[in-house]
Order: sequence, then C-alpha cells, then structure tokens
Amino acid sequence: MSGQNNMTVYTTAALVQVVPNLKRAQKFLLDKFFPNIVESQTEEVDIDVDVGKRRLAPFCSPLVEGEMVESRKYQTSRFKPAYIKDKRAPDLRKPVRRQIGERIGGGDLTPEQRQQVNIAFEMEDQIDMVDRRLEWMAAQALTTGTVTVKGEGFPTTVINFGRAPSLTLTLAGAAKWGQAGVSPSKDIDKWSHEILKQSGGVATDIIFTTTSWSHFIADETVSKAIWYPDNGGKGNAINVGSQIQRGAVYKGRWGQYDLWVYNDWYVDPDDDQEYPMITDGTVVMSGPDLMGTRAFGMIIDPAFNYGPLAYAPKMWLNPDPAQLFLMMQSAPLVIPSRVNASFSARVCDPVLT
Repeated sequence: MSGQNNMTVYTTAALVQVVPNLKRAQKFLLDKFFPNIVESQTEEVDIDVDVGKRRLAPFCSPLVEGEMVESRKYQTSRFKPAYIKDKRAPDLRKPVRRQIGERIGGGDLTPEQRQQVNIAFEMEDQIDMVDRRLEWMAAQALTTGTVTVKGEGFPTTVINFGRAPSLTLTLAGAAKWGQAGVSPSKDIDKWSHEILKQSGGVATDIIFTTTSWSHFIADETVSKAIWYPDNGGKGNAINVGSQIQRGAVYKGRWGQYDLWVYNDWYVDPDDDQEYPMITDGTVVMSGPDLMGTRAFGMIIDPAFNYGPLAYAPKMWLNPDPAQLFLMMQSAPLVIPSRVNASFSARVCDPVLT
C-alpha cells in the first residue's frame, strides 16, 4: 500500500486493488471441488445444468413419418447467497507501537509504515475468515447436500441443492466400518455405482477422516492391493505411513481414486466452540463432474456501484473521536452444480472431534 502517503485513509478503489495481492490460505475442498468462480450482477445467482436422460432413439418403419423427439432439457437453479459484513475498528495505538517481528524498542518502521502493516494484517485476516466460511460451506455441501445459513437479521435458511437421498448415508449397527464382515472396499464400489446411476458422473477422489481412513486401509482387499500392479506407477500405491498436515494430505491412488485424509477445524460464532469441518468417521466421494462453483452475489453498497465483487473492502475515518474503520463485504455461496456427482457417508463412530 505504498504510494498513499498523503492519504488519511485509503480509497475503496485502492483497497480493491490490494485485495487480490494479499497472501491467503488455500482451502482444499474449495480448490479441489469448487474451482469455478461466478460473480453475479444481481443478488441471485443462476446455475444452468444439463440434466440429461438416458433415452433410446425410437424405432419406426421407414415408410411412416418420423417420430417427434423432444430436445434435451437443462435445468436452471437460482440461489441467493447470504451476506457478510466484517467490520473492525483497528487499535489506533498500533502505529506508534512495535509491530510483530520488529526489533525490541522499535525504530525499524515509521508510524505511517506501521499503520500500513496493521491495515494489511486486518484485511488479510478478513479475507481469511471469508475463505474459511467458504470452506465450511463446501464441507456442508459435500457431506449433506445442503448449506444452512443464519445470522443477525437473516432468518435461518436451509439451502437444499436436491441431492438424491441415496447419496447421503449413515451406517448403523453391524453395517459400520470396523465391524466383523464389513468391507469398506465393497461399500465404495457400491457408492460409486450409485453416483454414476444418479448423475452420470464419475467419482475420482475419496476424502477420508482419520478414523474412516484407518478402517479403509485395514480392509483385506485394500491391503493386498496396495502395491499391485506397479504398471509404471499407474497402479495402486497407498501410503499407509503416518502423515498429519493442515487441510488434506495425499495418501496415494487406489483403482480410479485419488485418496485424501482431511483435517480442518473452525470456531462457530454462535458458541465460540471449535468443530471439525468434516466430522470424524465420514467418507466423501466426488470429482470434477460435480462442477462446483464459488458464487458471489452483488455487493449492496453504492461505493461499489452495486457491482459484482468477491471481496469488497471499505475504509473510513471517524474524525472525533478519531477512529479508523475497516469493513469487508461479500455475498458468497458454494454451489455443487451437479450435486448428484457427490456422495457422503458416516461410516463409523468419531474418535477425533
């Protein structure tokens, strides 16, 4: 944010230019399954999906008039994203105090430079919080086929993407993974067939949590096929060693699937408690056929000409008492455009929370 030395606060235009350059945490579920980005010029977002139908061409005699066949239809779904307004009042004393990483006693930065560092820090945190909310939406959409939105002045709303009931399961009793005679590999084959039947889509990735992963690699069919066949590195190759990382860790390939173990958490603003993005004991299956989209509705603010923008930063100064305000606006929604190209099951009791 250099070059603004004569400005008391940064203009909206200047802030918008800064936002894309800020370093932001990458989110696995978003990047893997929701790579498409749509910025709408209205409060609603429309998504067109080629529904398709497994139709057969009709037989008829060559001596009669041809039968009229209806053109293939597509479905348009309309969604209204929720709204986010992250408003902050940065500590005005920070510009005259030592910043994080600055040598004891200060002196490395001028007060104006410290102010710039402080503003950049707050904006980066605002964007990180929006991205974490998007990752939370992605987890909800993948595991339940729905996203529940609630907040101040916004009635609790369940956005149901219409996933087929057979694609969201909870195993019970003797059917749970880890029980005698239960084969995770057979379950996965069955679930992949169901995705294909319901959507025509092919699952290419399986997301495990720590406990569901431990049951999967204990499956006799899986353990015998871990290194067979080699086939120039294109066969089964599963890393059964311990790997704990932020987000998802790649565990190798089995059949047509890339395998991942996912760990991430969020703090719920309703009760200030920390919860897992995906509850331990869950399995998620999907792939590019999901056509996942990160949609952003119109920003309801004349400062942005009511335009489409994923992140809309704003800053203003209250003259007396002097106080700087920062606000980040966004209207995000994560949409699984072909929702039946995803599957989720609670396969065992959670161990990790």
